[in-house]
Amino acid sequence: MSIADRRDYFPRGLEQPESGFRFSTDPLLLACFMKTRSGDRVLDLGTGCGVVGLGMALQNPGIDLRGVDVDPAMVDAARSNATLLGLDRTCFFHEDLAGIRVSGTIPPESFDMVVANPPYRDPGSGRICPESGRAPARFETRGTVRDFVAAAAYAVKNRGRVGMVFLAERLDYLLQLLREYRLTPKRVLPVHSRGGESARLVLVEARKNGGDGMVLASGLSLYCGTGDNTVLTDEAVLFCPFLGCNTKK
Repeated sequence: MSIADRRDYFPRGLEQPESGFRFSTDPLLLACFMKTRSGDRVLDLGTGCGVVGLGMALQNPGIDLRGVDVDPAMVDAARSNATLLGLDRTCFFHEDLAGIRVSGTIPPESFDMVVANPPYRDPGSGRICPESGRAPARFETRGTVRDFVAAAAYAVKNRGRVGMVFLAERLDYLLQLLREYRLTPKRVLPVHSRGGESARLVLVEARKNGGDGMVLASGLSLYCGTGDNTVLTDEAVLFCPFLGCNTKK
């Protein structure tokens, strides 16, 4: 398959460790929520197989992308995926976010934008994944939400932007953490499975040392129809064209 074909079918075909977390729609939504400019230096925290950062790079090949993850197997997969997609302005490396300030790998305030799909729950709040490689992506076993927020605040420039996707039911906790680390929430987009239902996810954009004022955007509904007639909404595909990958032949 050519590079052009791989890009057209993204995110299908991405390499992922067999025992690792399998990404869902959430990181794809984040990749389309945060808008970049050519020349932006973007850091993807907890990059996994690279899906968020690579999605952003496909939309804007002019960004300089760096991705870090605590799992070396995920880092290897992200590197391989970048090569397969022909994205050479990328670099992925192993890093424990809790020690990011002392490792020296990432200089302070060196990125225009930081993005993250942090673990959604603490270990006591739900059923732990039986595969050890999948639990850290969903539960705070090897990195807490605070670790992600603290790392983002450390790495992003003054007035730079931070984007995260998170559970709607824990939005209050995320907003509290962001403000604690001088990351002012500026834009929140609720994401609903279907219209009329409570939001399941939120996409949040914050600015380091930003001023007052936040926009609560109109909610995004992903699906309509029921049963075998369930399809993506037009607004979902317009917002995130990557979601339409499974409709391609």
